[in-house]
Amino acid sequence: MPARLSIVDLSDIEARKQDISRQLLEAATGSGFFYVTGHGISKEEVEEQFANGRRFIDLHEATKAPTKFVPDLFMGWRGRQDTNAAVGNDSWEQYLVGVNDHYMDAHNLWQPERILPGFRTSALAFAAKANAVAASILSCFEEALKLPAGFFQEHLDLQASDARTLFGWNYYPAPKPGSGQARQLRLLPHADTDVITLLFQRPGEPGLEILPGKDADAHAADDPSGKDATRLNGAWTGGLPRGIWTRMDPLEGAITVNIGNMLMRLSDGLLLSTYHRVRAPLPEEQPADRNTMVLFVHGRGHAVMQGPRKVYPAQTVAEMIAANGNGYEKVKQDKEWQQQAMTFLPHTSSRPAAIEAV
Repeated sequence: MPARLSIVDLSDIEARKQDISRQLLEAATGSGFFYVTGHGISKEEVEEQFANGRRFIDLHEATKAPTKFVPDLFMGWRGRQDTNAAVGNDSWEQYLVGVNDHYMDAHNLWQPERILPGFRTSALAFAAKANAVAASILSCFEEALKLPAGFFQEHLDLQASDARTLFGWNYYPAPKPGSGQARQLRLLPHADTDVITLLFQRPGEPGLEILPGKDADAHAADDPSGKDATRLNGAWTGGLPRGIWTRMDPLEGAITVNIGNMLMRLSDGLLLSTYHRVRAPLPEEQPADRNTMVLFVHGRGHAVMQGPRKVYPAQTVAEMIAANGNGYEKVKQDKEWQQQAMTFLPHTSSRPAAIEAV
């Protein structure tokens, strides 16, 4: 059944915190995905950062090669050749950087200033604003769940020496005529490993779809391989989720937010980490590029992602990130798995039942 999608207005959050907290909890325990408006980041700032990221994407591959993806840290550049090697589909490119001035920044692979002048300064300034939005949302979850003030901050201190939050850009090129790419997915089904994800989408560039009811825990029932012991580590283990996917198209001025596996653990399973994917343009849509920006809010590397009731086994942030990154490296080499994962069945997609303020 198609999901009902929620829009939560964050404006005047201090005065309206109790009401906003209730709305966010309702959205997060429903589909695990929702939109937020009134977040304080202007359209101009968003577009400037899209343009900044595109400067990196447009570099020659040989120039980008030194920033190659590091699985243990889940950061760096993943080129289109990753999926092309498996299924002949140049579907996706991503560049992720750490937003922390200590641990993550020491491991970042930035382009030299002479190649991308001002790139780093611009990226980190924007990421800091997105971080502030995420912190406000998490503060509301503390209130809604009746947790002690600062419960999440204890695990997620963004200024800590080992904070692991990432910011980056995704680029999905328009399908090539006659290539068959329109029958494939741009990004395979997965659940995010992080605490919370903020996704910036551009109007007119749809493709995101979610699978309500298939969170990172409940999906185990779909796993014919029985590899459910590590399913909470990331996207790339076990069987592939099946069901009716709901479109989550871009909304002007809104940030798309979803719950990650770490927050599902910290909330003892109350907040849902939902499976999602990116499809190619439908026949009635104009074949076009898709560009997004993403903030993956992670905890501190040594922090244990386990809630007060200990519903899930203890696992550190660093362990979860490394398992996810190395899982991706493994399945991208598995042609059979990739072909199954990237196959798009149009009849599995549906428009949302409603998009409404809560």
